[in-house]
Amino acid sequence: MQLPLPAVLAMAAAVSLAAASVFILTVRREPAVRAWIEKLPRERVSGTALTVLALLWCVPNIRPIFMPDSPFQVFILPLILLAMVLAAIFLNYLFARAAAAILILGAHTVLKEAYPAQLPGYPVLAALVLVAGVIGIVISAKPYWLRDWFRLSFRNPAVRWSSAAYFLLLCAMSCYCAVEA
Repeated sequence: MQLPLPAVLAMAAAVSLAAASVFILTVRREPAVRAWIEKLPRERVSGTALTVLALLWCVPNIRPIFMPDSPFQVFILPLILLAMVLAAIFLNYLFARAAAAILILGAHTVLKEAYPAQLPGYPVLAALVLVAGVIGIVISAKPYWLRDWFRLSFRNPAVRWSSAAYFLLLCAMSCYCAVEA
């Protein structure tokens, strides 16, 4: 199942708006907000929910590996469920890893779907999305860096506002390209 381009761009805008909101929340100096944001990369419940979304998003990418009449096609969903359970049990920094997977898969999907449409803002969108994909790759390699990025944004206003501005710009470009699509 393939989503239409405006829906893909709307999802990219929603993800980037959520990321910008987290960085904007680092303005608050309350200890409860700081503790919640610092614990977010290791969060199990929201990490499990994001892991389910990321793994289900992988199914259309996995299916073409096997022939359509292959007996392995029936094992894809059970293996996805097994991977989700194992990830929820054994992985540390589950939210950070799942968020990284969402960034990587989102970058791949947006670039794949938006390129043929020849949108007027595509070069800027592509550059922003490629940066988001690289951020996802870095976070997946070292998931504790997401926690460190949050800690740095609490201390350094330049990091806080540049991070929030990047994700807000990505949201704005995604919205603009969705309207143009």
